[in-house]
Amino acid sequence: MKRSYFATILLLFIICPALFAQSGNTQNSLLPEIDPQDIEIRSEFRARFPGIRRQPILGFNPKPRVFRIDPNRVPFMESDKEAVASIALTQLDRPEPPAKSVLQDPSRTNAFIKAGFGSFTTPELEAYVLRRLNNESIASVNVDYSSSSGHLDDQDSGFRFFDVNGVYGTKLNGGAKLSAKVGVFSDFNHLFELSNNVPSDNSGTSEKDYKGFNAGLILENNANELEGWELYLNASAVGVDLMGQNAALRGSQSEQFIQAGFEKEWAGSKLYDVLSAKVDIKGGNYSAEGIGDTQWISSSATFGYSSLFNYATEIELEGGIAYVSDGFRSKPLLVLNSAMNHTVKEGLNLTGKIYARPEIKSVWEYHQQNRFLNVSSQTQFQYIFGVDGGIEFKPLESTKLFGSISYQAIDNYSYYLRSSRTFGVNTEETFYTINYADVSKFRMEVGVTQQIVSDKFWFDGFIYAQRPELKSGGDVPFEERVGAEGVFSVKPVNQFTVSSWVQYVGEREDGNTSNTQTIDGYLLLNGGADYKINEKFGVYLKVLNILGQNYEVWQGYEERPFQIFGGIKVTL
Repeated sequence: MKRSYFATILLLFIICPALFAQSGNTQNSLLPEIDPQDIEIRSEFRARFPGIRRQPILGFNPKPRVFRIDPNRVPFMESDKEAVASIALTQLDRPEPPAKSVLQDPSRTNAFIKAGFGSFTTPELEAYVLRRLNNESIASVNVDYSSSSGHLDDQDSGFRFFDVNGVYGTKLNGGAKLSAKVGVFSDFNHLFELSNNVPSDNSGTSEKDYKGFNAGLILENNANELEGWELYLNASAVGVDLMGQNAALRGSQSEQFIQAGFEKEWAGSKLYDVLSAKVDIKGGNYSAEGIGDTQWISSSATFGYSSLFNYATEIELEGGIAYVSDGFRSKPLLVLNSAMNHTVKEGLNLTGKIYARPEIKSVWEYHQQNRFLNVSSQTQFQYIFGVDGGIEFKPLESTKLFGSISYQAIDNYSYYLRSSRTFGVNTEETFYTINYADVSKFRMEVGVTQQIVSDKFWFDGFIYAQRPELKSGGDVPFEERVGAEGVFSVKPVNQFTVSSWVQYVGEREDGNTSNTQTIDGYLLLNGGADYKINEKFGVYLKVLNILGQNYEVWQGYEERPFQIFGGIKVTL
């Protein structure tokens, strides 16, 4: 009996290590590994399995990694959501997103200076300086200056334009941004000579002198592209003096202007819906010798809505009411602005607009548009109803064709006429004044933008035909029926660029009802070249009125003929 127990224990000691060797790690097993490709199948040939690699003989795992609901849960006591929530998801994570490619901002230009000199003793300067004060604030200053001793031999024709503007911006707590701007200007230009019948003090050709300043504040807080608000405030003051030869036509005019407004945007309840509300008020006071002070005001409150439908049609709707008073009329008016942009297919877009709004220009805006305006002009508001339609087609990646057609009916439209004055027994035409009348405008335009060779050869131009017609008959004075503009540039190498720009303006009527005359059209061909010596320095050449056209923008004053400029460019 004792021998039987001893034999049994001895047999277990022999068998157990062999069993553990098969169920454990094969690397520690004393048994030889079996190569499946060495297995001989008793047949007429030897089978080979090239896709099978040598594998160890694995043991049995009693706990497989199966994702299942806990079997110990209380049955029929949890919802489907709770049941699914109890499933382990440690091995079902989403794949890693693709690596993010962040574009770096291009190097900022801290300073730019363009200085040159042209014929007729014409210096010019464009300068821009930018300075980052700290991580939250930035400031910039730009200067624009040009002057001339004059190009006409029989009269004074010099001018000067000098403007300086500064901007300061900073980030406030809470994500808001504050921007402030301030500027001053000092300009003058000689006017055209009048008839010898106009009394004068023989002190030279009359000139107008402009001095003024402007300032503004903008406070904005944008949570994202769809939500935010903006508060703005602008003010300016300007003085215009008419002096010189014509003692009977001397005088001065001044104006003060202020504008304030608030605009807010927020997302609608549906995707792509954006709502907006805006309140704007602006007003001014201008005075002239012999006329006294006149006040004007323009205020409006509007509500807007924009959205995108079917990823193809974008619409914008705005409506509200405005109140306008110009010292002659006061009334509430409807404000309407609707726009649509529809993508027919990739590269083909249709646009449309319908709008109705009042507009009033400051006296200073009129003087900027016509530098021969007298100093006794008064401003009135106009009301515009318009319809526009357009098409844009991109047959190729670097080519865009576009066209548009528009119609405007304008109540109390402002235009310019030579004023007349009686001296003794003679009635003479003097400087320009502002007139008002009902007008209709019909305009057609077609154009093309073409980049023939990327960054080497490009062209942009358009032509138009229009009919600016007075309701009483005839064309609006000094407004053409046909015109065209174009720009052409070539860059044979990265350091050298040649450009040419052209403008054509057709003939215009002068508005003289007693003896209607037309002013000839003109074609201005200009050109220029820029060469970069290195990253900081370069030179430029500019030629204006290459064809030497003798032309007039405003009747009575011949503009500059052929003129050539040259200078340097500095970029820091």
